[in-house]
This record gives sequence, C-alpha cells and structure tokens, in this order.
Amino acid sequence: MTLLPGIIAFGLFSACLLSIGAVGFTLQFGVTNVLNLAYGGLLTSAMFVDYAIGRGSPNIWLALGVGAGWGALSSLLFARFIVAPYVRRGTSLVGMAMVTIAVGLVIQYGLEAIQGPFVYGFRVGAQSTVRVAGVTLSELQLVVMGVAAVLMVAVHLLLRYTRLGLAMRATASHASLARGCGVSTDNVRLAAWIVSGALCGISGALLGVSTGSFNPTSGAGFFITLVVAAIVGGVGKPYGAMLGSLIVGLISQAAAAVIAPQYNEIVAWLLLIVVLIVRPQGIFAEFAAQRELVG
Repeated sequence: MTLLPGIIAFGLFSACLLSIGAVGFTLQFGVTNVLNLAYGGLLTSAMFVDYAIGRGSPNIWLALGVGAGWGALSSLLFARFIVAPYVRRGTSLVGMAMVTIAVGLVIQYGLEAIQGPFVYGFRVGAQSTVRVAGVTLSELQLVVMGVAAVLMVAVHLLLRYTRLGLAMRATASHASLARGCGVSTDNVRLAAWIVSGALCGISGALLGVSTGSFNPTSGAGFFITLVVAAIVGGVGKPYGAMLGSLIVGLISQAAAAVIAPQYNEIVAWLLLIVVLIVRPQGIFAEFAAQRELVG
C-alpha cells in the first residue's frame, strides 16, 4: 500500500509528458491520414535545439517556447516539402509511413553524426520540492503537470469552439464533403501539421529538461510509449490519447515500482499487444467520437 501514492503521483507525471506528444501525434494523423513515424526524430531534435539555445540550462519556460517554435517550423517544412509531393502523387498509407520512417532515421543519425553518440546533460541545480501524501515532487515536475493540463484544455477548446477546430473535425470525418462545403482542406491539414509539430516539440523539450539528460536516440524510445498511448486510446482521437496516456503512465509506473524501472517500456508494449488483439480500434474510441473531437 505504501507504493500506491508514489505510483499515482509519478504515473500522473508520466501521463502528462505522454499526453502532450500523444495528442499531437494522433491529431495530425486523424486530420491528414498520414502516419508520421518521423515524430520521434522531431522529439529528439527539439531536445538538442533547446539545449543549444539554453546553453544547457534547464529553463522550462525557454523549453516551452523553443520546443513549440522549432516543432511547428520543422513540421511545417516537413509537410510542405516532403509529405505534400508524395500525397499529390497518390502514395499509399504504407508508402507514406516508409517515407516518414526514412526521415526519422535521417534525423536520428544526422544528430548522431553531428553531436556524436554522447549523453548530454542539463545543468540541474537544487530544486524546491513539495511533499503531497508522502510523495516528494520537484517544482519542475509540478510545472510540467500544470503545463500539460493547460495544453490539453487548449486543444479541447481549439477543437470544440473554433472555426479551425470545426474544419479539422470535418476534414477528418469526410474530406471531400468538407471541401464541398467550402473548407480549404489543404490549409486545414497544414494547420494540423503545425499544431502537431508544436506539441511534439514541447513534449520533446520538456522530456529533455525533466530527465536531465538525453542522446540522439532518446526521442525514439519515448515515441514508442507515446504511440502505445495513442493506440490504446484510439488513433486519431485526441480525447482517447489523453485517456490512453493516463492508462499507460499509471501502468508503466506501477511496473517500474513493483518490478524494476527497466520494465516500464516492456509493460507498455505488452499492453499494446493486448489492446490490438482484444480491441484494435482502441479502448476509448467510441468515447472520443462521442465527444465530437477528431475522427
């Protein structure tokens, strides 16, 4: 029983980090129908850019700005100059997935060629802590959780109460019908890439600051768990990604606490296998659709 408060607290922290990236990933896929497997590479690049601009200082507010700006710009360029030409040629979903895998590998090995296979660390000093229900959380962890909550509310408001959100939902549901109603689906898809990239960059930068160290493969490892959260919630469903992140975060943290820390990713993969066998559409697919988000 003494492990339970820690599992809940650190599980929620993990869920918050996961939710930012998972929502961005699933939102972009739901609107554009392009499986972006270069997402992990973009996550990693955001860590390096934040580290370079902040000169190794773990400033969370700088990480937010740099991550959002870099992620949005990179995703925009990726969509315009790499994805769009293939889409115009009618490349299949599998073909596009292979293209994005290739781009992700180029980013990963490009970073390794430039920076070397070294582990980089932020200069983390003494942090103030808060003790809640016997669990000690750092100020940084609490801020990350608060930022994640604000971003999730912002995504909800965007999709439910703005014209862009309405256009995104219409494009995700029936693109040809949306075009017939005057929606510029190309611009909407581009906007989805930008929003997704901003969330991806923020997730990567916050991951680097939170863990304190990273290397050219850090984003790829986190991306695996992020995809599990998106699939558990139902790919293309932002609400599902939020709930899936919560499930994966709590289960992974429980495995790390009860068994060993290195088992958290293994348990996430096992959860993915079970979901794909029992309920491949995702546990919360119907719930997310009822909330009238994407898909």
